[in-house]
Parts: sequence; structure tokens; C-alpha cells
Amino acid sequence: MRKALLLLILLSSMAECKSIDWIITDFPPYYMINDADEGTGRDELIIDLFHQYLPAYENNKVYFPASRAIRALSDKRNTFCMLSLYKTPQRQKFIRFSENYTTIGLSPTIATTTKTLQALGVKDTAKIQLKPFIEENKLVLGVVMQRSYGRVLDQAITSIPKNQVVIRPGQDALESLTYMLKKGRVDAVIGYPSEHFYLHKQTNTKEVVQLILEDVDPIVHGYVGCTDNELGREIINEIDAVANTVVNSQEFKTVMQKWLPSYLEIKLSRLMKNKEAG
Repeated sequence: MRKALLLLILLSSMAECKSIDWIITDFPPYYMINDADEGTGRDELIIDLFHQYLPAYENNKVYFPASRAIRALSDKRNTFCMLSLYKTPQRQKFIRFSENYTTIGLSPTIATTTKTLQALGVKDTAKIQLKPFIEENKLVLGVVMQRSYGRVLDQAITSIPKNQVVIRPGQDALESLTYMLKKGRVDAVIGYPSEHFYLHKQTNTKEVVQLILEDVDPIVHGYVGCTDNELGREIINEIDAVANTVVNSQEFKTVMQKWLPSYLEIKLSRLMKNKEAG
């Protein structure tokens, strides 16, 4: 009788123990997979922060190559979630997104070389529009496969002639594009300021600069997206219930500025304060 009761308690405990399977991928410094900073990526730390407010769920991180991450979210036989996603009409067909934003950061920028800017007569402080900058200057743009940069930039990229866009799949795609930029195989690469900064620092790249894009607002919001099934919808509801508490915490603000150079850290801090005031 006692053994049966213990087994019943154990089974009941196992039934109550749920987990969120978070997709992590090869995008440093958001996810730090294979180096001395493993586990300290910006988005990894935000996932851990959310779980401080989600005691009913275990925190389980699952690695996928970036090219397979969105596909994994669409398979309703499993339930996965991912942080820092853009909401796009195409994705909303098969992903359940949080109503509240769960990350905030600086909008995408264009990385290019000082040599290219000198040839074009463009200053490194210039603000540009993506499509005319690439098309009119006959440049080649490097883009990571299956990654969204928001509706406006996604549309701009798809409207650029195909022979002026190189789409890179596979692991460490942005790092590979940065290498191609240094070697002159592409003229510009689109990514996020902290990514560019991290990769340039890791490779000791001094001849690469970032240009601000006029196409988009200076600040961007990311959302949690989960597989659109019963468990995914349940998880999203739980995340939305605590999202405002998380994003208003000092821990959240500190992590959001992690991996940024000091001048961009100051810029993001100012934009975040302006948003709170507004």
C-alpha cells in the first residue's frame, strides 16, 4: 500500500512538472554556444530571467542551426519557443506570439568597410536607406537565410535584384558573411549592432563600420514565439502574464545593454528611458 502511494505521488509530481523547450541558435552574442562565454548570451540570460517568474516550468534549452529554427517552431508535433522574434504575417500563420514584447534593442544596421565608403564618398556617420544604397551603388548585400529584419527591411531586401543579394545558410552564417565582407566578396552585411560589434571584436576587424538605416525606427522589439498548439498557447499566456514585470526590472535593462560598446549602450539606455517616459 505504501509503495503504491509513493508511486502515485511520484507520478503526480512528474505530471505537474512541465518544461519550456527554448530554441537557442548560432547567433552570438544573443546565444553563446561554443566559446568561453557559453551560456552568457543576451537572450539566454533573458530566458533565465523569465524563469524566475515561471516556477511551474523547467528551463530547457535546445540547440538548432539558425536555418532550421523557424521550421522547428512550425511542427505541431513538438512544442518549442523562441525569444526575440519579429511578428510577421507569414510567421503568424503557424506561430503563437506573445502580446507583450520580451526584448528591446537597437534596430538593424549595415556593416560595410571603410574602403567601400571611401570609394562611394560616404561618411561613416551617414544614415542610409537600404534599397537605394545597395542598388544605386551596385553593391552586394549579405543576408542570413530565413531571418527576419522586420516588415519594412524584409520587403526592401526582397525587392533588391537577386544578383545583388547573397543569402547565407548554415551554422555561424553571420560570421561567415562578415568574413566574406572582409575579403570583398560582399560589400555590406545586415545585422544588429551588438552582433556586428561582437564579431568585429572577435576577429579584430578595424576596417569595418556600421551605418544606421533610416528605413526603420531606432529601437526594435522582439517577442516570444511558440508552436501554435495547445501547450504553446498555454506557455504564451503564462509569459504574457509576467512580461511587464520582467521588462520593467533592472535585471532586464542590464542584460539588454550587455555586449554593446559603450557608445551604443548609452544610446539604447536613452531610448529605453524615452520609451518609459512616453
